[in-house]
Amino acid sequence: MNGMADHVVLEMLLTYAIPRKDVNELSHRLLNTFGSLTGVLEADPLRLSDIDGVGEKTALFLHALYDLHHRLSIEAAGSLNGATRLETPENACRYAIALGMGDRYETLRIICLDSNMTVLHTETLQIGTLSHVSFEPRRVIETALTHKARYLILTHNHPSGILIPSSDDIETARMIEEVGSRLEIDVRDQLILSKNAAYSYQYDRVFLYSSPAMCNVMTMEEYTNTIYPTLSKNKLS
Repeated sequence: MNGMADHVVLEMLLTYAIPRKDVNELSHRLLNTFGSLTGVLEADPLRLSDIDGVGEKTALFLHALYDLHHRLSIEAAGSLNGATRLETPENACRYAIALGMGDRYETLRIICLDSNMTVLHTETLQIGTLSHVSFEPRRVIETALTHKARYLILTHNHPSGILIPSSDDIETARMIEEVGSRLEIDVRDQLILSKNAAYSYQYDRVFLYSSPAMCNVMTMEEYTNTIYPTLSKNKLS
């Protein structure tokens, strides 16, 4: 389906929920409302049901496809013999992006790992606003101790898609490092996420995924010049 236009793919999907009916017009109506095929599948079923021609069954069907894609993406990121190991930054970033696929607001999440970098537990610690999420050291400590983590990866997303760390992000990163040192737990990385990229504090690099298997590693300046050429360079300081 890679070469097909969004409206064609959506038409094919809609025929399973609404058989024996021309769904071309509905396909275009959905894309115009939600902006893209991804936007349609990510949409809340209640919002989908507000569109003329979309019933509850169709809305739940479309959202279920997105949920299935989300689950498969998580399983594919670093899975080995039933265990998910995040031994490389590429795997860690891919896994974190998959976990946060449905996040609409800034969301702080913890990934607990054992000494072999195998995922023990993941948990959403806090859901914030479109531009901010608070950090509670106590929650990090409790979660790490409960699951006997040897390593931690902390992630949060930027709904704007701009991965440049804010001053709050930098201060939070420092606090997380302090929490880890007090617990004698290695904070292996802290990641800022967008839909298809992640910035790693540990490696000071952006990992950009053109597909689940294709990762381009670049500096923040290279990434910004490529994706956001109109941003001024002083925002990188």
